[in-house]
Amino acid sequence: MIGKLIYNLLSTNTDLTDLVPSNSMYPYIANENTPLPAIIYTIDSLTSEYDKNGWVNDTCTFSVVSFSDNYSLLQDIVLQVRNSLELMKGIISTYTVNRLQLEGLSEGYNITENCFLTKLTFSVQITSY
Repeated sequence: MIGKLIYNLLSTNTDLTDLVPSNSMYPYIANENTPLPAIIYTIDSLTSEYDKNGWVNDTCTFSVVSFSDNYSLLQDIVLQVRNSLELMKGIISTYTVNRLQLEGLSEGYNITENCFLTKLTFSVQITSY
């Protein structure tokens, strides 16, 4: 459900797609031999809240991992990922969401793939689908 929203927000930011083509943005795993830079997004958790009348909302935590063999370019990509997602609220596509917000960031280097990576973790509260 939320994966479509994440892809939509990332792929419609032209500043981001100038750095990472939308066909290099994947859920969970990239295709083999995907050229860098690339983005992989994952749903980490979804917690539903209910009251006596039924479903109230879902709180979703998700991550966007950006990969590049150039650290400076990676930093530009991460900024645009954040700009694509953070602070969005209201009706987006068919979803009604409260503000998407950054929860954390971690960086690393994958010696096997010879690339830098940055993982941004976000949370969002969804009030309708």
